[in-house]
Amino acid sequence: MIELLNDYITAFLHPFKNQLGFRQLRQRGHELAGTLPLRLADDDVPTQSELEDHISLKYLDMLGVSWLFVAIEGFYAVLALHLGQMFFQSWTSPEEIALLLPIDTTLYTQRAVLTATLAKVAFFPLIFWFYATFWKVLIKFFANLFQVEGNISRITDQVVHQSLSAHLMLGIPVFGKMLRHLLGLVHIFAGLRENMQMTVLQSLVVILSPAIMLTMISAFFMVVLLYLIGLLF
Repeated sequence: MIELLNDYITAFLHPFKNQLGFRQLRQRGHELAGTLPLRLADDDVPTQSELEDHISLKYLDMLGVSWLFVAIEGFYAVLALHLGQMFFQSWTSPEEIALLLPIDTTLYTQRAVLTATLAKVAFFPLIFWFYATFWKVLIKFFANLFQVEGNISRITDQVVHQSLSAHLMLGIPVFGKMLRHLLGLVHIFAGLRENMQMTVLQSLVVILSPAIMLTMISAFFMVVLLYLIGLLF
């Protein structure tokens, strides 16, 4: 577990270096895998695929460690709720609390926040899978569109799996979630640039495409809504 956590942190700290290493390994695959003509058939030499798998973090490994940091984020949320209640009570008398916030309301809010936090932790594997699958499908589409060379499926896994190490930022209170999203995009950009050798413009197109699609979908539904309102009135 310590070794896995160390690899996870290393992947997070060196996005460009790691993705460049994947590409260099792929380019020098024959030499590094021991597939030169003088290699004996009985030599126990790993293949290029085995070498890449050895230095790559697996999906389940990323899920396990990321889940740990999501649990830490959930602990922060519960702790913040408790501290906020204590602070509010220390500055307000019971009578004032009853006037401002009825007891039923405060209990409902606490239960709602606690339930939402526990649900987020419990269903994180599903959210994690959806997030990873979304980016894999998107990157594969643009990789084929931009005619990226090599095993696109394997390279895409390397790019996305390494980017998932950004969940490490959830260990930081308050700003962790924002940093996780931001640095996750930085990791994907590093993979597109260094591993897939896309241009800066191509990489930005891939990263901004979810926002563009969301804007287009929102605009479509807005037009449909306005059209329906026009028919009614």
